[in-house]
Amino acid sequence: MNAPQTAREFAIDPIPEGAIFRIERPAKLNALTRPVLLGLAACLDELEARGARLLVVTGAGERAFCAGTDLGELQTLDPDARIAKSTMARELLVRLSRSRLVSVAAVNGLAFGGGLELAMACTLRIAAAHASFSLPEVKLGLLPAYAGTQFLPALVGKARALEIMMTGRTIAADEALSIGLVHRLAEHGSSLPDQAVGFGREVVRWPAGALAWIRRCVDAAGEQVAHAGLSVEDAAVRATFDSADAREGVAAFLEKRQPRFGQG
Repeated sequence: MNAPQTAREFAIDPIPEGAIFRIERPAKLNALTRPVLLGLAACLDELEARGARLLVVTGAGERAFCAGTDLGELQTLDPDARIAKSTMARELLVRLSRSRLVSVAAVNGLAFGGGLELAMACTLRIAAAHASFSLPEVKLGLLPAYAGTQFLPALVGKARALEIMMTGRTIAADEALSIGLVHRLAEHGSSLPDQAVGFGREVVRWPAGALAWIRRCVDAAGEQVAHAGLSVEDAAVRATFDSADAREGVAAFLEKRQPRFGQG
């Protein structure tokens, strides 16, 4: 992926550590279609195959990160095809959430429905000050279909997740930050995708193995310290304690120099 790739509904721009995937449907508030989902899946395939470290996901324009599934497209599908699209999207977002890639959602506007689910599937989230968030499916007699019922309580807790999903209300960026739905708000005067790349680089500068184990341990953690989570942490400690990167990190600290990770 050495040069920008553009399709009618999405674009992929290479960066040294991976790529920026941008939904290119601003007139439709970057709503998710099957081609967009397939494009994201192909992007993941390519990045994972070559051992890339970072993926930034964003939307074109300033109005919307992603307004959710394209209801116009949905109306053209028969019931089986609707379920197939939902299943594909759910499996893709779960895959993204579990990928060894560090993914950063650069939320440049509203993130509603499947758009919020896409953002929640990313490892990290940075939002513009005017961004807003909602899972409004209940207002259509539906419920979040792309793993949102699982992502949201994992991020903000069961009680708050129930309130958000059962009211379908809209959350402003400052509240999203305060409840842990996003990690950072973007600074004024610098491009949001650039800030998202910088955020990701703060993470991917460190050894991939240690990062993967940290994420696995956190995923195993429950609301209370439990044996299952502690068992995962024990396995992680054993796996990383005598790794080449760990030995290099300790040596560099003692020798008062910058570590050279990934050499062993």
